[in-house]
Amino acid sequence: MAKRGIRKQDHEKLDDATVGRVVAQLEQDSPITKKAACEILNINYSTTRLAKIIEEYRENIEYVEKRKKQMRGQPFGDLELKDIVVSYLSGESIASIARRLFRSLHIVKAKLKALDLPERAKTTDYTNPQMMPDEMVSEKFERGEYVWSTKYNCVAEVISPTLWKEIGCIPHHHIYVFGKFMQFGSQSVSELGKLEILKQFKLRTDEFNTEQDFNYRIE
Repeated sequence: MAKRGIRKQDHEKLDDATVGRVVAQLEQDSPITKKAACEILNINYSTTRLAKIIEEYRENIEYVEKRKKQMRGQPFGDLELKDIVVSYLSGESIASIARRLFRSLHIVKAKLKALDLPERAKTTDYTNPQMMPDEMVSEKFERGEYVWSTKYNCVAEVISPTLWKEIGCIPHHHIYVFGKFMQFGSQSVSELGKLEILKQFKLRTDEFNTEQDFNYRIE
């Protein structure tokens, strides 16, 4: 998380994980020196600047914990629910979503499962598509409907509301694949999943664009 009053240079390591590690090493029984702390953060040796970095880190931790307590037990609002669903389907990690919304990792995971969203595979496997919840399985899709493509491991839009073609007697739909692909394709209806939750949101197609692979599972 960016530091409010600290002007960061590109080479400096002021991310929360690194600063937190430095704070822990400074507070241990045999603490590291402040010079060593500056070296870990890759900053010029300055006890004043080091103190400011640590102060802001602690203020941030305190703020996050306060916001988490405020959000604990609170139901998900409409905008927050859309954020969780769209961000997850667009490839953001569950941990990142939880941190950003000041929710526990457990609560976000539980919500995604309760919504019957697909478990994202670690990598795209065209020949062995990921399994999806039974609630997502359907033989009928509408033109313009957003669906989950197990073949491409991302959100797709149905271009044809009827069977586009049959391959080996297996019905296929013509789709437009979002994510990192951004291209037309075809897929068996058995490998497309309903995303009913999306129908309650006002969506832009660019919300599902990404250049990254999906790298996180619900575990």
